[in-house]
Amino acid sequence: MSGRFIHSTTPSKRQLCNKLMFPRHISTSLRPLSTNISSTGIKPNVSLEFDDRVAILTLNNPLRRNALTTRMMVQLDQHVQTLSNNNIQSKTDTNTRVVILTGIQGTFCSGLDLTDNEETEEEEEEDSLSSSLKEGRNMIKHMTRVTNQLLSLPILSISAVDGYAVGGGAELTTATDLVILSRDAKIEFVHCKRGASFGWGGGRRLVKKVGRRRALKLLLLGECIYGEEEAKSCEYADAVGDERETSLDATMRYIKPILELPCSQSIRAIKSTISSADDEAIVIAMKREQDSFLSVWGGEANMKQIQKTKDRLRDKEDDK
Repeated sequence: MSGRFIHSTTPSKRQLCNKLMFPRHISTSLRPLSTNISSTGIKPNVSLEFDDRVAILTLNNPLRRNALTTRMMVQLDQHVQTLSNNNIQSKTDTNTRVVILTGIQGTFCSGLDLTDNEETEEEEEEDSLSSSLKEGRNMIKHMTRVTNQLLSLPILSISAVDGYAVGGGAELTTATDLVILSRDAKIEFVHCKRGASFGWGGGRRLVKKVGRRRALKLLLLGECIYGEEEAKSCEYADAVGDERETSLDATMRYIKPILELPCSQSIRAIKSTISSADDEAIVIAMKREQDSFLSVWGGEANMKQIQKTKDRLRDKEDDK
């Protein structure tokens, strides 16, 4: 592959996010560089990198197993918008055909970063979207829109999962067309354990993906999705990497046929047609899911579990 570059927003005082120039030295396997935020001074971010006809969205918050901060949610939105514009408006045949969502340092995403205390750098940004996302209703509306748009992009979207995909991270895996796991991957929908519910559209997408019965087992009975088990059955995943192979390496092998197709326009037309089948009942389903989320978010059980998680993370920091 050739033509690699990293997408970044133009720096401005009023911007919602910092300039993204996270250096990812990619080998032929396109493996993200393991990076320690505390030593580099780079804040948690979501980077978007293009390499020929593949785009890679990378979640970067390794100290919190790539949990999403409010800034990361804003950046994810911006990058999805970039991918949408790049592939809808252009008439050339040199466009991105696949977007891969992944995380650094052998972990996909552990949901929301409950230690997120990021402050905006400019006083005039206090009323920005990044600040408003800390309120539950705004956050779920934002993330529902972003995840729905990610799934409906006119290109193939794939979650490449190494290590943990927990809570909101598990929900993100429902927002791509395909899921590819490494052998050490573990997907766990812990919403009920946290006294919470789906809020980003993942409930509807999960039922569509695995069926009603399987969804209830994953959500209420604590069943997990393991890479080793999926290698035998592929009930949730579409493919599983070989032993000691990262999910990103496995994904690059898996998508080779789509990169060899003669026409990008045809790929986008077919994907858009298939995505249109999701539109019929989506509005009603989203409204019900968001109402369910808000009925438990911030409740006694939810707040108690959040505090337990914060205490555990604080204890880990004290032990270092």
